[in-house]
Amino acid sequence: MTRQKYEIWIDTNVIMYFLRTNADHSPSALALVQKAGEGAFTLKISPVVIYECVFVLMGKNFRLTKEQVKTALISFINLKGIECEEKSVVEETLNHYSRKKIDFVDAYLAAHARSVTPANIVTVNIKDFKNLDVSAQTPEEIIRKLKESEDSEPEK
Repeated sequence: MTRQKYEIWIDTNVIMYFLRTNADHSPSALALVQKAGEGAFTLKISPVVIYECVFVLMGKNFRLTKEQVKTALISFINLKGIECEEKSVVEETLNHYSRKKIDFVDAYLAAHARSVTPANIVTVNIKDFKNLDVSAQTPEEIIRKLKESEDSEPEK
């Protein structure tokens, strides 16, 4: 008889205790990830949890650089037994976040938009999306183009 794969959504604090030594919580976080790696279950991660991990790792308790955050999180989501939603998008996000002067959410939005079609974004901060291979327009540009297309349509 084949056992159905058990899936568990993992929270930020479990990842933090896996990455950082804590006498109370790290042993169980390490054991949990090890059991997932052995195939006992799958630990699933949402991109929202990755965002929170970035926030925590950059904060006062860790003070990691963007490059260190990228390395730690990409390594974690690639462990056996770990399944990250939108994994390629998250990896691309972390790569752009670590190399460009862009915040995590903008890097994620650009990567996510490229993963679906069309890759169009509306924002006030066009500069944040330059060189990220997406079309970014301001709300004013969208409204102006809409008005121009309405004005150019023949009346019925």
